[in-house]
Amino acid sequence: MSDQMLAWVCDYLDRDEEIVVPIKKLWNEWRATHPGPSLEAFTEQVLADDRIEEMHGVDHARGMEWMGPGELETYIREMEDLGFFSGPRAKLKSREITLEHIARVIKKHNDQMEWALQRARESLPENASEQEEGALIEIQVKVRQLRRQLREAGLEPDEA
Repeated sequence: MSDQMLAWVCDYLDRDEEIVVPIKKLWNEWRATHPGPSLEAFTEQVLADDRIEEMHGVDHARGMEWMGPGELETYIREMEDLGFFSGPRAKLKSREITLEHIARVIKKHNDQMEWALQRARESLPENASEQEEGALIEIQVKVRQLRRQLREAGLEPDEA
């Protein structure tokens, strides 16, 4: 079973546009059509494979200690629904990360960030302070500046 799973993981990593893929995303995809193993066992097997290297992971719960357990669980689930997975990432050792890949990832995340900021601004309560709305507007301006800088650097196509 583990050979079949590892072959599937390597094939996934070979064709996925992200190149560096969260292990929990891989595990969710595997579990959609296969039974077991647990996330911990899956992670251990994937990272033990010589063809795969572990890449730096993130923890989206970091800094959210103020949330209650139920709130935190909901927040993590919402982040994952948007494609933001905590934990280690995996990459095929044979697959090179290119400038084009980096530009594509930056553009994708910039697009997601712009979308999320727009939704946040639309969902601000009517009694939100000017300071709260101003902070969102300021962030949106910075994101647009980043997009312009990416275009100027040739890392993102012009909107024309």
